[in-house]
Amino acid sequence: MNTTTQTIDVHAARLCQAIARIGYEPQIALMDIVDNAVTAKASTIHISLFLAPGKTLKNRNSVQKYQVVDDGVGMTNEEIRAAFSLGANGKYAPHSLSKYGMGLKSAGLSLGNRIHIVSKKEGQLSSRQTFDVDLIAQKDAFVILVSLLSSDEVAYYGSLIPAASGTVIEIDGCESINHQSSSTTVRKLEERMGVVYASFISDAIRPLSIGIRVCAGDLPDFKLITPLDILFRDQAKAWDLATYDYVSPYLLLDEDLKLDMGDGKTIPPIRLIAVALPQDKLGGPSSPLNPDQKSLVKRYQVSRPNAGCFIYRNGRLIQWGNDLEGFLTKDEFNLRIRMDLTEEHDDVLHVDVTKQRLEIDDELLARLKRILGDPRDSAKAVMKKCTALLDKPTGIEGAAYSERSANVAEDDPEEMATGTPPEEVLLRQQEQAVEAETIKDATQNGGAGVTGGAAMLGEAPFAKIRYTDGVEYRHLWTPYRDAKEGVFVCINTHHPFYTEFMASLADNSPERLLLEALIFGAGVGQINTAGNLYEVELEDIKKVFSRFHNNCGSYLADFTSENINLLSK
Repeated sequence: MNTTTQTIDVHAARLCQAIARIGYEPQIALMDIVDNAVTAKASTIHISLFLAPGKTLKNRNSVQKYQVVDDGVGMTNEEIRAAFSLGANGKYAPHSLSKYGMGLKSAGLSLGNRIHIVSKKEGQLSSRQTFDVDLIAQKDAFVILVSLLSSDEVAYYGSLIPAASGTVIEIDGCESINHQSSSTTVRKLEERMGVVYASFISDAIRPLSIGIRVCAGDLPDFKLITPLDILFRDQAKAWDLATYDYVSPYLLLDEDLKLDMGDGKTIPPIRLIAVALPQDKLGGPSSPLNPDQKSLVKRYQVSRPNAGCFIYRNGRLIQWGNDLEGFLTKDEFNLRIRMDLTEEHDDVLHVDVTKQRLEIDDELLARLKRILGDPRDSAKAVMKKCTALLDKPTGIEGAAYSERSANVAEDDPEEMATGTPPEEVLLRQQEQAVEAETIKDATQNGGAGVTGGAAMLGEAPFAKIRYTDGVEYRHLWTPYRDAKEGVFVCINTHHPFYTEFMASLADNSPERLLLEALIFGAGVGQINTAGNLYEVELEDIKKVFSRFHNNCGSYLADFTSENINLLSK
């Protein structure tokens, strides 16, 4: 048989589109880029999100540029071009976090249309090399744009990489990518990176430092990520239901699962650890535990999203809360399992290119279910004891709503696809921010004249709902817009509707939360209307809303006086 080979067409632009849609969320994409820095032996990694003009943390598609800076081994111009190539060279060191050599391109293109790299190796800065999807589409070929650094750029990148080596990766062209609000991205990074990279951050010989910040015209300090063992093994006690203390994690399982490959090959066993944690409500204000015990329980962050099997590959978390094909149900959210893999398990568990997904075959799943059956039953027993101890929670006013609404976007639906706002809108937003600044500090976390605020154990979230006596007479609420955090609403604690009705509802009850949601929604509508409807004079808009509030407040006061005993029926 005569055979020949023939080349096939590669459509560069279409392939870039496919790579960009592998399935990343922004925080996962950023962590994939961080993986490259870890592989490059970085000891410090800084992540910056630069907001577009007129955008806040609560707006979708609000990031103008992402920047990741590390102090790893750095790259020469030739090595940067190799990093932009598609596919790996197969020379990764043992236990590397990398896999196929696609992470930089797939992660970067899921964030924006252009990936820029400037690197320093042995004190020598590279040129600026750019992987530009639009340029690739124009040339219909995989090309890299190479730019020599100007003197200003040499100074700028030199300040970002003060050591002898390191790399700066910048991603822009983000406005064409439909993303969640940047507050969601930052929250997930802050919540998860300490768990994902715990073993690297806490390494006794060469600890890794990771910092993150959001820049809205300013350059704030980086917030450092602290390591977190999501199973809290250093605090876990030996399991004994009879002496359960409602506070400690309890170790239910710690053993190796040996795999029989059936072909004479051997691979390392998979280590399995399981712990049961107390119910999260035991850390709340109404819990019978003492303050120190409550603080411990809150640290565990027990919830359905934080439950299940946490799967690590070479010390790096690759799956958060796997339910093992439905074996772990939504009601077992106080059970956490850790499974430790190496790259030698990739083929057995079919770890994919993003390292986010894997497959557990039926035989292995059946073995896991048998091993985890007793720990699951013990975790249910813990949950039952916690439930029996809890009373009805009371909480702190505004805290529950601030927590539940922290990730809800506050966009004006008529402005979402219009790009950078007009100058008139930016000026109005600046005026709103100045007005908000005068009362923000006084009403955050229980300032003067405030009955609640969002004071909570640990670091308090930005208070979206604030209860205060500083609201204008007759008005039930007044909204404000912070330049970075978005809208917050002050509710009048002297208004009859509050004193007779709202104050009688538990702060985290569905009834209170729904009333707060309606009031907050009205506040968002007022702020966005006043800020974006620049075709109408601002003073006229203020007059309309003043009359609107007078009417609402008067009606609700009259309704209250006519139904004074409504909640007692």
